[in-house]
Amino acid sequence: HAEASLIRIERLRKCYDAVVAVDQVSFDVRDGEIFGLLGPNGAGKTTTINMICGVVQPDDGQVLVDDRNIWVEPRKVKQSLGVVPQEIAVYEDLSARDNLNFWGSLYGLSGTDLKARIDESLTRVGLADRANDRVKNFSGGMKRRLNLCMGLLHRPRVLLLDEPTVGIDPQARLNILDVVREVAASGTTVLYTTH
Repeated sequence: HAEASLIRIERLRKCYDAVVAVDQVSFDVRDGEIFGLLGPNGAGKTTTINMICGVVQPDDGQVLVDDRNIWVEPRKVKQSLGVVPQEIAVYEDLSARDNLNFWGSLYGLSGTDLKARIDESLTRVGLADRANDRVKNFSGGMKRRLNLCMGLLHRPRVLLLDEPTVGIDPQARLNILDVVREVAASGTTVLYTTH
């Protein structure tokens, strides 16, 4: 039998004044799938991701995650989402570990559980040896890997990646893609945008 859709996007539409950013987009992402949302710059990929994670409200259509509407049950849906935005969202003056402590506490993690998840995440992305270094001394690829850690820290059911390899060298890109494949193989559904 066909697997149920974990993410269902139905007739999603978003306009900014006279500009139609997303026009009647519909798709399904099955549980455990890596789903690529492809398009050139300006095609509406980031706007679509922002509507899925509840940052931008659509003008029309609906977003369902595990049969829940993000706008009806935002807290429940957001608990199952890990988001890695296109713009790197790290505190440059903090260490990698301190960044993850901060973001982990926002997810409600604390104590030994938070420490274990930080260690696990840093090891997964190859930053364990740089855990206590200030992020301002990281390369672009290292910052992107730390950004990925933040999205994975609470072990989300769905990982939303908005062009996570933009502007980095081929080796760093391969490292991130390896982590994405590993995360998907462990059962996390991945929605990945790229041009």
